[in-house]
Amino acid sequence: MATPSLKLRLHVLGSKIHKWLAIFVGVQVLLWMGTGALMSFLDLEEVRSEHVVSREREALPADAPLPAWVASDGTLAAVATRSLDGDAVTEVRKVDGSVSLHDPVTGRKLSPISAATARSIALRAWTGPRTTIEGARLVHEPVGTEFRGPFPAWQVTYADEASTRIYIDASSGTLGAARSDTWRLFDFIWGLHIMDWTERDRINSWWLLLFGIGGTIIALSGFVLLANRMPRLRRRTKKSKLA
Repeated sequence: MATPSLKLRLHVLGSKIHKWLAIFVGVQVLLWMGTGALMSFLDLEEVRSEHVVSREREALPADAPLPAWVASDGTLAAVATRSLDGDAVTEVRKVDGSVSLHDPVTGRKLSPISAATARSIALRAWTGPRTTIEGARLVHEPVGTEFRGPFPAWQVTYADEASTRIYIDASSGTLGAARSDTWRLFDFIWGLHIMDWTERDRINSWWLLLFGIGGTIIALSGFVLLANRMPRLRRRTKKSKLA
């Protein structure tokens, strides 16, 4: 009996590896596609229970103890003293979501914060390799998919290799999103993954739903074809027919 050639042996080996890997990997592909299609059916607001839970701020009681310079007019949601760039400030939040900073003693309004203060806050927050501030600008509208509010906000750019930017709320001085080249690459890839090339956060698009269903069908049909190619299954089928 002739010995199979090296080419034939490699072909047989490759076919076996491909077949068993197809089973192992195909299960996960089926889960990816099936769960992706299922998630596309779900409303994200219902997933987060935002349709049944209110997150509106409550007004402070009329008899709440407040600094003398704060007027309790029924619109206050919170009054707190905290640190900002090494100094004590009093933060006043209202029911409508607006925020303002004040001198704790006199009540003098300190917000919106200046560019110099924003730069100082950004440097205090930096924990990476030593760097400087390349620039700071005030933004009043969304910056692509990097930052969507609240506004106005300071966009402070570091002089590091990753072109890191940090966004600081101009009204409260609180740190917002921090973005770098790594995040921008991930954001682009994520958009391709969920098939949302503009907003990067929509998992309910018809594109994703159709491709998810199509991928699920492909994976299931692949398992059917793979099962039909199994030698043992074919032999059993032949035997059952002969019987």
